[in-house]
Amino acid sequence: MLDTLTANFAVKFNEATNRTLALPLLIFYPTARCNSRCVSCDWWQSDGADDLAFDEIRALVKQLPALGVRLVVFSGGEPLLRRDVYEIADLFRAQNIKLYLLTAGLFLERDAEKIAARFEEVTVSLDGHTNALYQKIRGVDALTLVERGVKKLRAIAPHIPLRARSTLHRHNFRELPRLIDKARGMGLQQISFLAADVTSEAFGRTRDKSSTRGLLLEEKEIVEFEEIVEQTIVSRARDFETRFVAESPEKLRRLPRYYAAQLNLNAFPPISCNAPWVSAVIEADGAVRPCYFHNAVGNVREESLREILQGEMCAFRATFDVHENSVCKKCVCSLKVGMRTKLW
Repeated sequence: MLDTLTANFAVKFNEATNRTLALPLLIFYPTARCNSRCVSCDWWQSDGADDLAFDEIRALVKQLPALGVRLVVFSGGEPLLRRDVYEIADLFRAQNIKLYLLTAGLFLERDAEKIAARFEEVTVSLDGHTNALYQKIRGVDALTLVERGVKKLRAIAPHIPLRARSTLHRHNFRELPRLIDKARGMGLQQISFLAADVTSEAFGRTRDKSSTRGLLLEEKEIVEFEEIVEQTIVSRARDFETRFVAESPEKLRRLPRYYAAQLNLNAFPPISCNAPWVSAVIEADGAVRPCYFHNAVGNVREESLREILQGEMCAFRATFDVHENSVCKKCVCSLKVGMRTKLW
């Protein structure tokens, strides 16, 4: 396995040449299905019929050491909804690859021991601090279940970083400070915040059917959001100093600016990102994306991941400008890896 410095050097090589010396990070969807019904995502409409079979995943995993993959993040869809997800996780671990888990958290209590044995970091979605708000946004009355799961996993594996991620939009932007308090009250180690992606076809959405435009803020709400952010920066200053809130104050200020840009009130906040040179996203049906938000460039059912990286991904990078690309300008979740980054 590559060490951190070597992996970061490989990213710089990728950027300079548009080739792939190594691919340190892979986002993998075990299934497209989900047992939440979130207002910002359409994965819950998938039946998982096109999910990669176990043998297809095993063939994919065998390719990863030669590609320099250091970290795989299970995302989706709800990863833990797949019955053989832990056997799949064992395939990656057998190749000495680190595993992180992004989950709604509904199965944390049921599967705490299995999760603790396989994942080195867990991030739980937390979009509401009350049962009613959680159900309104995520479509299921499960906040209490998530809280129990977090408590059990913390008791079993206190060494595993257990974090929260919250998507802020029209339904919950006013609850920013209370979401911070809720995360601390649950015993989580950190909380991060994103704006809602309302323009791409990521997360199982189709542009003509998605209802996510209802997540946008009105102009007066944007002003209110700006005020709430500033108040939170002051009232929760210690949380920013200790990085309990993952974002810096300046990064948090980007969220209302993003919504203002959606209404053409200002430009979108500038993006600094090299995700397409650092990572790839493999969706449940084998589609390979340069990141969460860009369209697929290939499929591992049709050719090997190495062939995709050497061919279609290389071609994508060669004609790609992060600062000018329309998808990137509206991005809500950028990734920038430098020589000193310690992501791995």
